[in-house]
Amino acid sequence: MNSILVKQKKIFLDGEGDNWFLRNKKHLKNRAIKKKIIIHTIQNLIKDKNKKKISFLEVGCSNGSFLLQLKKKIKNCKIFGIDPSKKAIQELKRKKVKCYVGTADHLPFNKNSMDIIYYGFCLYLCDPQDYKNIYLSANRVLKKDGYIIIFDFFSKKIKRLIYKYDKRVTSIKQDFRKIFRINNKYKCIHHNVFNYSKMFKVKKYKKNDLLSISVMKNKNYKND
Repeated sequence: MNSILVKQKKIFLDGEGDNWFLRNKKHLKNRAIKKKIIIHTIQNLIKDKNKKKISFLEVGCSNGSFLLQLKKKIKNCKIFGIDPSKKAIQELKRKKVKCYVGTADHLPFNKNSMDIIYYGFCLYLCDPQDYKNIYLSANRVLKKDGYIIIFDFFSKKIKRLIYKYDKRVTSIKQDFRKIFRINNKYKCIHHNVFNYSKMFKVKKYKKNDLLSISVMKNKNYKND
């Protein structure tokens, strides 16, 4: 059971973020299927926009392997990142990307500054009590005609599992679109659910281990 004294974000900021990065570093560049699917989703969102620059923020960016791949594919994309791992962010800063150590509930970027905010497989480890602040922070940073992309575990019913690397942490599987429907401001315009094995090449996987890619947009903004 989670400790009521230590929030999960503190555990990740205090070291588990670095531990995750070091455990997964050698695999980050090899997730070609994931990158292809998500980059295709992004390209579809921006293909009709005539903006000279697209500002793209990845929440849970690690060392920026996805961000740097995106930059190669979409030349007019200006990339930003945030992650709880100090080691990962230090590595990304050396590549001249504007990025910060932090968590999803506090995005240290200017108001109305991002065209797309992408939550890259991180919400399942966020504190549920921070969901409202995650929504508020995204709503502040995102442009009125911007998009939120969520890539994460998916379950119609909330499932809670003990995080195997730290028993103080709970991994949550659910429909994370609910976070951005708090004030009924955002609507889902794309939602694709698939099995874990279709995204990652693994020897073993659970039959009901589902992932999803969802795209949310401001339902009150009409000028597409």
